[in-house]
Amino acid sequence: MTSQLVIKERSFSSGIILDLQGDVTKTSEEQLLHSRNWSDETSAGLRVVFNFTDVPYINSAGIAILIRIAQAAEKSGIMLYAYGVSNHYQKMFRLIGLNEFIMIFPDEYSLMQRLGASE
Repeated sequence: MTSQLVIKERSFSSGIILDLQGDVTKTSEEQLLHSRNWSDETSAGLRVVFNFTDVPYINSAGIAILIRIAQAAEKSGIMLYAYGVSNHYQKMFRLIGLNEFIMIFPDEYSLMQRLGASE
């Protein structure tokens, strides 16, 4: 049984964090694709961070959604980051090349240190 995805948004100095809770599957497509306007060119330079800490499962449809978001974000100049991605999904992201679009960090602290951001 899959758990419904819940997305909570937090801000930091140069972007937003999307706290994801639940499974990333076909049923979460609408929510993920409409959580931001991923093709908005006026958002160039915005940093969007995906917090996968509470995401236990990502299926192939979920990966396809993330790829669509990554492609649209790249075209509009939105920079994508993630943390809390399990080792299994980190390997999968590398295998399909998603890590070329989304920089992955082990935790929020490491990511914020790298970005030089403070909350």
